[in-house]
This record gives sequence, C-alpha cells and structure tokens, in this order.
Amino acid sequence: MSATQLIATCWTTAGDVRPDWPDNLGRFPLEQRIEAAARAGYAGTGLWLGDLIAWQERGLDYAALKHRLSDAGQQLVELEFLADWFATGERRARSDAARTALFHAADALGARHVKVMPPFLPDDPQGEDLAGEFAALCAQAADHGSMVGLEMLPFSTLPHLDAALDMVTAADAPNGGLLIDIWHVVRSGGDAADVAKVPARFIVSVELCDALMAMQGSITEDTMCHRRLCGEGEFDVPGFIRAIGQAGYDGPFGVEILSSAFRLLPLEEAARRSFDTSAAQFTR
Repeated sequence: MSATQLIATCWTTAGDVRPDWPDNLGRFPLEQRIEAAARAGYAGTGLWLGDLIAWQERGLDYAALKHRLSDAGQQLVELEFLADWFATGERRARSDAARTALFHAADALGARHVKVMPPFLPDDPQGEDLAGEFAALCAQAADHGSMVGLEMLPFSTLPHLDAALDMVTAADAPNGGLLIDIWHVVRSGGDAADVAKVPARFIVSVELCDALMAMQGSITEDTMCHRRLCGEGEFDVPGFIRAIGQAGYDGPFGVEILSSAFRLLPLEEAARRSFDTSAAQFTR
C-alpha cells in the first residue's frame, strides 16, 4: 500500500468548523482546499454535500470543479455523507433529495465512493429490512459508478465491527461495504485483530487519525474535538494499517482529523502536517 494514496477528507481541509454545527460549510474556498491537498501530497479529496451546494450557488458548475480536481491531480474523490437512507416519512424524503444530489455529483466528478451513516438512535424511524435498504442504495450507486461505504459508529445502532459487518454481509452488494475509521474501532472496544478478520470485499475505505486511549469528555466531544495527528497520540496506527493489509485491503486511506486545535491551523499547514504525519505511519 503506497503512502501516497491518501485522501484529504473534507473536514481535514475545512478549517474552523464542525460537522455537527448548524453552519458546517468549509471556511476556505473549495478550490484552495483542493490545491492545498495536492501540494501536500494527497492523491484525493473528500467533498461535503453542503460545500458542493455552495459551489453551485457561486454560479459554478461541476465541470469546473472536475477541471480543478484534474488539474491538481486529485484522482480520488470521496463524497459525504448520506444519512437516513433507511428512514421513513419526512426524514426519508430529505434523505432521498440528498441522495439524488450526491449521485449527481458522483456522475459529474467520478466519485470513488459515497460515505453513509448508520441509524444513530434505537428509535430512528426505519424499515424492517436495513440490509435490504442498504442493498438497494448500493444498486442505485452502482448505476452512478460509485461504491457505498457504511461508517461504523460506536454511538449508533451498529456500534461495533461485528454488527456493521453482519449488516453489509446480509446486503451482499458488490459495491457496498464498510468505511473503517481507526477512531471508531478503538472507541468501540475493537482492536487490530478484529480489523484483520474483516473480508477485504467488505472494506470500501479506511480512515486514519490518532488520539489518547482515554476518552476526553463525552463521546461526541471526543470525536469532534480531541483527535490528533497520526503519531501524536496513543493509538497504534501502524498496527492498524498492518491489520488492514492482513485483511487484504489495498485501496486508499482517508485522513480525518477532527480537533479543536487542528481546525485553527492555516490551510496549507493543516494539509501538509496531516499528510506528512499520516504517510509516516506506513514506514514505521
């Protein structure tokens, strides 16, 4: 696995903003973020649906964005995220609108994969067949040339790798599987041995960061504010990378640094430091 196959996920270049804030648009123009990621060494860029909508509201089209990505050598495009794909009623209607928008962007930008969220609460309105809904979502994504990566979250109804893997295995979609984030694996009580057992066909993408082993505050605050650059915390990032390799995965790795301190860095420094510290983990 080449350390150059890294994706700057959308929050790594977004600046001083959190995904759970009402105003969660990136603080830097999208073209600057793409160029900064490329200069740092990233092979791909993650794009947030809200930022894509804002791009269009500037009077720009996806052809111009595709041109920016191509000129910067950003061959890998990740789109995020789709929630409530399993829901009913008004939430499903909003989700379906977001689904249409994401797949339109996937067509235009040649997105590798779309990140999707599991149900967050036990009482989330959803149909009886979660795996069936996921399979249907993946079938639709296949029509747009994209894979679908379900992000396992410890604060969801699929709170650990086994539960998330069971669901995507039941769905059995050729282009659908898991997005495995080291932070979520560790916070769910998992370890490298659990990661190594995941069949490669069910790993769509992988994300890297670091953190202290002891959770800082609530799990929400910990995930949004206290992640660290790779090698600057206590996670065994090289061991995690080796376990992913043992599972047979040979695709790209995203870098997602959600941190109050990191968000305050200038864009160029954020891109450079996040890439350099992550790439170094592949040679340790």
